Amino acid sequence: MNTTRHATGLCYPSMAHWLAASSLQPRAVRAFWAQGQTATLISGPVWDTIEMPLALSSLTATYLAYRGRHVGPYLLCGTQSTAWWLVETGRGQELADVEHVKVLPPNCPITASTPGTYNGDQLWVLPETPCPWLRLTATDALRTAVDDAVRSRPATHRNRTGGTS
Repeated sequence: MNTTRHATGLCYPSMAHWLAASSLQPRAVRAFWAQGQTATLISGPVWDTIEMPLALSSLTATYLAYRGRHVGPYLLCGTQSTAWWLVETGRGQELADVEHVKVLPPNCPITASTPGTYNGDQLWVLPETPCPWLRLTATDALRTAVDDAVRSRPATHRNRTGGTS
């Protein structure tokens, strides 16, 4: 089995193996995914997780791509109208003061579908690289893109509590 060395120095044969490594039971996660089911991942051990509204995520990805910045893997969920962006472990708090995003605390569970598949509710957006887990979205680029996306949205799409609709 071919493996690819991650920035942490660990080797992973696939995106699924890398994602599953965040779980308390990586083999169980991969088994659920092999059956087409979702599985629980944990924020913190392998990456930090940034949560934002789905509409804001779409604009954010557009701004990142427009500026030629790397767009790392992120998970979309239509029923929750939410996206979860993966950033380097220990860097998530750099976005704690960014409007409309939430930095998930360490050990926060995330229910996720199999990477590379669409289960009718969730979809991983992966960079077009052989090993999409090798490079996550940079927090400085994500901050700038979110700020620009928030500013570009009409006021009617922002509610009074600071969230988006």
